[in-house]
Amino acid sequence: MHRALVTKPLMFLPSEKVTARRGSPTYRVMVMDPRGIYPRGVQRVPSGFFYADEDIAFSVVHGGDWADIVEDAPYSEFDWASPEELRLMASLVLCELRDEPYISLYPVVRYSPRLDANELDLTCPLTVHRVRELLLKTAAKTSSSFGQNALLRGVVTKKYTTISAERYGFDRLLAFWEALYDASFVFFRGIYTLIKADMLRQHYEFNEEAIGSLYIALDASFSLVKRHLQRLGIKDPSAYDAAVWLHEHFDAPFGLRAPDDTERYFGEFYEERVMTLHPSSRYGDLPYAPIMHDDIPHLRRSLREIFAYLLLGQHGQDFYRDLQEHLRRTSRPGCA
Repeated sequence: MHRALVTKPLMFLPSEKVTARRGSPTYRVMVMDPRGIYPRGVQRVPSGFFYADEDIAFSVVHGGDWADIVEDAPYSEFDWASPEELRLMASLVLCELRDEPYISLYPVVRYSPRLDANELDLTCPLTVHRVRELLLKTAAKTSSSFGQNALLRGVVTKKYTTISAERYGFDRLLAFWEALYDASFVFFRGIYTLIKADMLRQHYEFNEEAIGSLYIALDASFSLVKRHLQRLGIKDPSAYDAAVWLHEHFDAPFGLRAPDDTERYFGEFYEERVMTLHPSSRYGDLPYAPIMHDDIPHLRRSLREIFAYLLLGQHGQDFYRDLQEHLRRTSRPGCA
C-alpha cells in the first residue's frame, strides 16, 4: 500500500509578511472581474499562468515590483500591475486574432494577495487547482464588507464569460512573452492603456474615457513606429512617414490607396483627438467630445495588431488568412 501524498494547504501571506519580503520575488495572484472576456482554461508562461472558467479567472506570476527593476522609479498610485503581471497580460492580449473575440481583461486592481510559498511548480495542473480552490474558499468564508477579501467575494459571486482558447493565437504566446523582455516602457504603456480601455468600455457612461485611453495607446504606437523608422535610417520621421509605413505593412496588400502628402498617421482621428483632450483649441470651444462609440473597436483592433507586428516583426497567420480571402474575392470575374 502506498502512503497517501500529503500536500501542505496553500495559504496567502499575511500583510506584515508581504511587507517584510518587499524587494524579493513573491507569487502574486491577480483576480479578474466577471465583466471581462477571458480565454477558457490555462495559458502558461515561464514565470506564471493565467486561468479562467465560469466561476473565476486569475493569474499567478513569480516576480517583484517596478522599484526592483527601475532605478529612481517615480511614485505612483496606479502601478497596480507588477512587471511580470503586465508582461503576462500583454502577452495574452497580443494573442487576439483579427475579427475574433477580444481578450478583454478586467483586473480587480485593489486585490493583490501573495501566496505563502517559497517554491511552486507553476507548470503543474495541481498548482492551478490549489490556487483556484484557495480563492473560492476565501471568498466563501468572507463575511465582512471591508478589507481585500471583500473585493474577492464581490466578484466571484457572478459567472464569468469565457471563450474557447482555440479562437485565439496562443501559438504565439511564448514568442510575445519572450519578446516583451526587451520591450520599451512606451510599449508597455501602450498595452496598459488598451487594457484600461477594455475596462472602461464595459461602462457605457465611460466610453468617452475609453477612447481617451485609446488615444494614449495611439500616441504610444506612433512613438514606437517613429523609433522603428529611425532604426531603418530615417533620421527624423514625420507623421506622414508613419502613415506610409502603416499603409505599406497593413493596407497596401489589400489594395487600399496610398496616403497623399498631407495625410498623417491615423490622421482621421487627429482633429477629434485634439478637440477631445483640449476643450479649448484652434478648432474652437466644445461642450462635449466629438467622438463616436465605433471609434473604440476601430482603434482597439488596429492598435493591438500594430503592437503585435512591432514586437515580433511579422504578421500572424490570421492576417494572411484574411489577405488570401481578399485576393480570392477580388479575383472572381466581375469583381473590382
